[in-house]
Amino acid sequence: MKKILVLLTALMFIFTLVGCSSTETKKDEPKEQTTAQETKENKESVELNISAAASLKDALEEINVNYEKETGNKVILNLAGSGKLVQQILEGAPADLFISASNAKMKDLVEKGNVEESAVSTLLENDLVMIVPKDSQEKVEKIEDLENVNGKIAIGEVETVPAGQYAKDSLTSLGLWDKIQDKIVYAKDVRAVLSYVEQGEVVAGFVYNSDATVAENSQIAQVVPADSHKPIVYPIAVLKDSPNAEAAKSYEDFLKTEESTKIFEKFGFKVPTK
Repeated sequence: MKKILVLLTALMFIFTLVGCSSTETKKDEPKEQTTAQETKENKESVELNISAAASLKDALEEINVNYEKETGNKVILNLAGSGKLVQQILEGAPADLFISASNAKMKDLVEKGNVEESAVSTLLENDLVMIVPKDSQEKVEKIEDLENVNGKIAIGEVETVPAGQYAKDSLTSLGLWDKIQDKIVYAKDVRAVLSYVEQGEVVAGFVYNSDATVAENSQIAQVVPADSHKPIVYPIAVLKDSPNAEAAKSYEDFLKTEESTKIFEKFGFKVPTK
């Protein structure tokens, strides 16, 4: 009888050890799986350098919040006049994807070999508008009024800011360019033009409709006739030497989703019909 009790006690002790070992193994498994998942996520997340026209600022900042949350990737946004961005890219600045405010600036990168022509597509369209300060003492209701105003008129640098070139083309087409050149103040990008008008430093300025949607102290006096300048389009393309080409293309596709296009439209952009 004593031998049987000893045997039963030994068996119970063995079963207890096996049970504890199994429980500890099961407890450890989720931890190992979680660690593996975290490692995978950290390994796959990338930093994307996006060079984009300054007029895209507000829309892209909102879209990027959604993109980063969905993908875990980080977007580093470099905003400036399209011509300035081209200069930076040609000088070796990091850029995975370029969004220009004109076909001409994108063409510069294609001709230099930085972008494949087949990779270029049109992301957005826009309108050029003339804005004036809300509390302006000058009566500027239409573009023709600029000939008789006493104050300054702001446009983007013609060589580096597409909106500046569009403005010059329009003013030339309307026969006003030569008459008002001494009143022109040049700005580094359209947001600088908007700032000049908002602060009352000029009596009028030429920006995109999308810029006017975020204005607080200025208003649209006139939409510039579309036939007085070239069509305003925003071409987009992944750079040939991007170290994150696949992720950059994925970001481009994200910008074309219904969710993103609604945000672009909210900020005054037009989405091309397919």
